[in-house]
Amino acid sequence: MSWHDPARSNEPEEDSALRSELRGLLGLPARAANYFETEPSPELIRLADDLRREAQRRNRTARQRNSWMLLAAAVPFTLALGGLGAWGLAEKHQLDLLSAKVAQEEAELQRLAAVRQAQPPQAPAGAPQVQPPSLAAAKGRPPQVLLVGKSTPKPRPKELVEPVVPAERNPTDTLRVNAH
Repeated sequence: MSWHDPARSNEPEEDSALRSELRGLLGLPARAANYFETEPSPELIRLADDLRREAQRRNRTARQRNSWMLLAAAVPFTLALGGLGAWGLAEKHQLDLLSAKVAQEEAELQRLAAVRQAQPPQAPAGAPQVQPPSLAAAKGRPPQVLLVGKSTPKPRPKELVEPVVPAERNPTDTLRVNAH
C-alpha cells in the first residue's frame, strides 16, 4: 500500500499507530506536507536498498508454479483425448458406411422379394425341385432335393489303397562316436 493510497483513511487505528511509530524511528516528520520536499538520509537510503535487495532475493527464490509447467503436464492428456476422439469419429464413420450398405442390401432384397412374389415360380425342365422351406420346417426335416427326369448317379468304382511303408535304414550308414 503506497503512502498516498486513499484507502488509508479507512485503515484501523493499530495500523496508523504502527506507521507513525515507523516514521519516528526512521527520522521522518510526523506529517510531511509534501513528500518530495523531504531529503532522505544516507541511513534511509541504505535501508531502502537493503529492503529492495531482500525483496528481489525473495522473488527469485520463491517457488512459483508457472503456467507452462501446468500446460506441459496437460499435453499428454489432451493428446490422448484427441486421439480417442479421432478414433471414435473414424469408427462412427465406418459404422455409418456399414449401416448404409446394410440398408441398401436390405432394400435390394425387399425389391427382389416383391418381384418374385409378383411372378409365379417356373422350374426349367431337368432342374432339381426343392421342397418349400415352410413345409420342411413344419415336418422338422431339412429340405430334400428331388431330381426329375434323371436317373440316379452311378457309384464310383472301388479302389484299393495300400499304405506306403518307409524303407528301413541301412546299418552301414551309421557312424560310431566315442563318448570320451
